[in-house]
Amino acid sequence: MPVIPVPPDRVRPGQLGAVMLGRVIIGDIAATVVDLSARGLLAVEERNDSGQSEWFLHIKATGRQVAALLPYESGLLTTVSDSGQSATIHSLAPRMPSALDSARDAIVHDAVERGWLHHFHRGQRTEAGEQLALRIRRFQRDLRTLATEQGQAALIGPLLPYALHFGMVDRDQLPLVRFAHAWVTAFAGLPGWHQPPASKPDFDEPDAVDKPTIDEQMMDPNVGMGIWLTGWGT
Repeated sequence: MPVIPVPPDRVRPGQLGAVMLGRVIIGDIAATVVDLSARGLLAVEERNDSGQSEWFLHIKATGRQVAALLPYESGLLTTVSDSGQSATIHSLAPRMPSALDSARDAIVHDAVERGWLHHFHRGQRTEAGEQLALRIRRFQRDLRTLATEQGQAALIGPLLPYALHFGMVDRDQLPLVRFAHAWVTAFAGLPGWHQPPASKPDFDEPDAVDKPTIDEQMMDPNVGMGIWLTGWGT
């Protein structure tokens, strides 16, 4: 039986950017929505109407389950539920600027409260944060080993949002991965979320310089591993 990697310190996928990059990027929010779906709290369905693909989101969580979530997770679910019985990425767009900003603030606040980031320099890791970053990289390597030995199918389920972050899944292979890319495409251009073009990393990864944003790089199997292993972008 393969050894199933366990995220260190129960770190959620949406918290990885705060710890590893020192900031929250739109891919963190996409990974959070995928995580909520993988946990059975949110239904995400792709429909093709009139030749155009659209993503529909529907809340499945009970009130008790929502109350047990981290604040940024419950805030995102509330944003979806406020749109009615079924929401789409397009219908959520008017609410997203404030919802995304609130989620980012809540993720950073949580990281500070847990002692991972400094109170006054919130883009910098504490000693506990540095130790967590090392464990996250070890977890990433274990995930990579699992994917190599068992294939990408082994990453479906609770591990998928993490694998998405680490660039281990092909963009078109799984519906939730396609959804995550659609989410990033829809909202990465909002004020405060656009990432500048990435500079060339120190490692030999020529494909990385062709990617316009870190959000796209982190979800690209060709370059995601190198970014997180080396800490490029931190």
